[in-house]
Amino acid sequence: MRDGRIKSCRLAGLSCLFLWISFPVHPQIHQGITVYGRVFLPDSRPAVQVTVNISGQNGFNASAKTDERGGFRFEGIPRTVYSLTVSAPQNAQYYAEPVSVNASRDGNSFMADIFLRNPLEAPLKKERSAQVTSVKEASQRIPRDARKALDRAQKYREQKKYEAALAELDKALKLYPDYFQAITERGIVRINTGHLQEALLDFGKAIEIFPEYAPALSGAGYCLLTMGKYEQSIALLEKAIQLDPTRTQTLLFLGIANVAVGQWQRAQRALEQALKLDAAGAVAAHIYLADAYAGQHLYSRAADELRTYLQLNPDAPNADRLRQREKYWRDQKATEH
Repeated sequence: MRDGRIKSCRLAGLSCLFLWISFPVHPQIHQGITVYGRVFLPDSRPAVQVTVNISGQNGFNASAKTDERGGFRFEGIPRTVYSLTVSAPQNAQYYAEPVSVNASRDGNSFMADIFLRNPLEAPLKKERSAQVTSVKEASQRIPRDARKALDRAQKYREQKKYEAALAELDKALKLYPDYFQAITERGIVRINTGHLQEALLDFGKAIEIFPEYAPALSGAGYCLLTMGKYEQSIALLEKAIQLDPTRTQTLLFLGIANVAVGQWQRAQRALEQALKLDAAGAVAAHIYLADAYAGQHLYSRAADELRTYLQLNPDAPNADRLRQREKYWRDQKATEH
């Protein structure tokens, strides 16, 4: 997409850190288009010397460091739909979410600015609806002290006391090594602290113990989403939704992943369902719905989604950019007549 996509709402506090590996190429050998933009810190200063990764649906991958203005540029690359991600700074202080660029459209250059955010406090928050207890969970013989340790860990996480949370989880797992709920909670804490690969390993271990544990599937799907592994992410997120259709954040992640691969109608269904379940908690879905509608050439609906988001978040850090994007889609609609 010409203006890229920015997101500024709480996604249940997930700290999106991009740690996946891309393969450098020599752009001069391609006769194609240009994708460029800037990366900004939360205070709007340029993010200098961070790595921007670009991944295309055609298998093209490349990476580049930002300059002193936070700028990046990929020239002469093939025309396709791309996803842009940012590798985490060394201090793992910030996150950003994948930005989709539809460079299969008319035009020779496409701009996509990326905004880093501060980690939020509660990834994979408990959904408002009651959680279903499986037969496996009901049959667990978890020591009382292990349960108490998990409860304390969750409270520490909510207070952003991550080291204390990890210490409590270690206690719980020493008492009951197959405590997949505690392993999943450790994955959530590790997302908050910027250790995405370790989080993915935790979610994978929890899934090995209980393959139908929706929170672990959702967590693993989220990690893969932020790594740019969209198809794998979609498979896990879809399974999580089959097991628990009420998980708003999982639906939101599923919608974002489908936008990234250009599955517009699937993205639309997931995002609309997320908003239906929790309009306030999934407010960012309006931004991604705009992309899903625009991908189907429904430009008025795309613009209306951005207008809705801006009405709900008039002071959002990315408000000016979204207003420009709204105008762009309305202009696109006008040219059809």
